[in-house]
Parts: sequence; structure tokens; C-alpha cells
Amino acid sequence: MVDLFRPGPYVPTSTEPRHRFHRLEMSSTAPIGPIAIVGAGALGTALAQGLSANGRQVEAVVSRNEEGARALANRVGASVAGATGAVLPAPVRVVLICVPDDAIEDVAEALGHCDHPWGDTVVAHTSGAKKAAALDPLAQQGALTMSFHPVQTFTEETSPEAFEGIVVGLEGHDRALATGEALADLLGARPLRLTPEEKVRYHCAAALASNGLVALLAVVEEVFGELEGNSASVSGAGLVAPLVEHTWSNLETGRPEEVLTGPVMRGDTGTVQAHLDALESETPHLVPLYAALSTEMVRLAVRGGHLSVDRAETLLAALRTATDADLDSERSSPLSR
Repeated sequence: MVDLFRPGPYVPTSTEPRHRFHRLEMSSTAPIGPIAIVGAGALGTALAQGLSANGRQVEAVVSRNEEGARALANRVGASVAGATGAVLPAPVRVVLICVPDDAIEDVAEALGHCDHPWGDTVVAHTSGAKKAAALDPLAQQGALTMSFHPVQTFTEETSPEAFEGIVVGLEGHDRALATGEALADLLGARPLRLTPEEKVRYHCAAALASNGLVALLAVVEEVFGELEGNSASVSGAGLVAPLVEHTWSNLETGRPEEVLTGPVMRGDTGTVQAHLDALESETPHLVPLYAALSTEMVRLAVRGGHLSVDRAETLLAALRTATDADLDSERSSPLSR
């Protein structure tokens, strides 16, 4: 039987870092050669503008949308723009590939057929989930490859300041990573070295933090939407914004098990059951989500010393009963709601 109260394979002490990866703070003196951006979308635009704002000239912009490439090149003063890698100036020594994940291998393959001194060039893609191995066609041409993933959301109007203080996940060839660290430092970001095995887990954590939060607040909207007294002009997310902000403030200075509050932390089985009953009545498809999140809260509460194992087991039994009942019943698809 899995012990739900175990914190997992590793829990840092109060004197240890909160991550299991390599150290965040690194100062690199690796030289950064002339830069080209491949992909003129939101991230490519943000990177080009961030580098330019921090004194690093972007020499070329390449995009399958040549008009977009020229527009971005004009914004950052790049002298070359085009739709294929054939326009890459020979002096370019850093190529940042900012394209959708599914296009990375094809772009790498196409660039590998271009006449360029790849043996003297660092090439990075900006995917969070893909590894540096996605650039193997270029590595076979001698390029030093890596993944360079800023942990941030971007639009084409994102300001260069968006890189300040964020983490940039780096994975790949050691010599390429030195350049990646220098680029991150230049942007005001914090480089984080990852092994290939850590890469997907790192991206999963980032997706849960950002996209998972959006989905959770959408659930809040749905639950609040069932309240007759809720004004349509006030969103559920808006109603809980001060609560979320205060919780985040607490998390900046304390660990999750230290700042957890609420009925699960107190072992208030009656309130938890009332929540389950309310969801079962109005939004039954949300019962499994509530149970899953509450199970994690139980684990946190036990780890934080707030909840005895006996009271935790009582709560878990109620949560299991609710999810078992949900599985036994016939429900319409959540997508139909």
C-alpha cells in the first residue's frame, strides 16, 4: 500500500534548497556571439526585444512568415530577415529557435542543410518539454545544442522586464549551457541547469503552476456561478483575488505545509463532507478534483504537524467514499457542461 503521508522520495530540510535540480544562481562569463532568432512569434519577439534592450544586437530574424520576420527585424534593428535559414549571416554564433514544439525537429533538419559554420555555433530551442536531443540534426553538423526555456508566459507585447528574476531552464551540451547561462544573466533571469531526465518533470511542474492555476480558477468561477446572489459583473476569480494574493504572499516566506489553512488542515471532516455534498448536488463532475486536491492537503497537513494520522485517515476515508460513489454513478461528460 502506498503511504500517502510520505512526502515523496525527497523533502529538503529548512536549510536546503527548495528544488532538487542544480543551483539557480550562476554568474557566467561565457562570450555571447552574434545572435539570430528563428521564429517571430510571442517568445521569439520577447527574446529579441529583451536581448536588444540589454545591449545585445540581434543580427538576423528567420520566420516562415517573412513579413513577420521583417517586422521583428525592424523592431530590434536586425540587418537580415528571411523565411529560411539560408539567410543566416556566417558570423552568427548563437541561434535561438522559438517555434512550436512539434516544429522543432523539422526546423533543425532544415537548418542542418544550410551552409553555416555549425561547428562554431550554439543552437538552442525554447521548448519546456522537449530535450536538446530534438536538435540532433544540428548536433550532427557539429553545433553545440541545448534547450533554453524561460519560465514565463509571453505575448508579442511582453516587455523586456518580463525576464527579470525568472528562471530559465537549461539542458544540453556543457559548453552550450555556459552560453545559456550568459544569455540568462544578460536578460536578468536565473539559469537553472537540468539533466535530460529532469526536463519533463520540470516542465510538468511549471505547467501545473501556471496552466493548472488557470484551470483551478476556472473551477472557482464555475462553483461561484451556481450562487444566485453572485453578480454577473463580478467574476469568481475576482472575488477570490485578495485571498489568492495573500496566500501567495505567505508562500513567498513559508513552505506549503507551514502556510496551509482551512478545514482539511484542521481535520474538520464535517465541513469537508458538506463541500462534497454541495458539489455532488450542483457540479458532480468536480467531486474527483476536490477529492484529489484535498488528499494532497491531508498529506501537507500531516507533514506540517497540523493533523494526526488518525484524523487524516478519517478524512481520506470520506474522500475515497466520495470518489468511489462518483465512479459508480453514470455521469455526463464534463465537456458537455
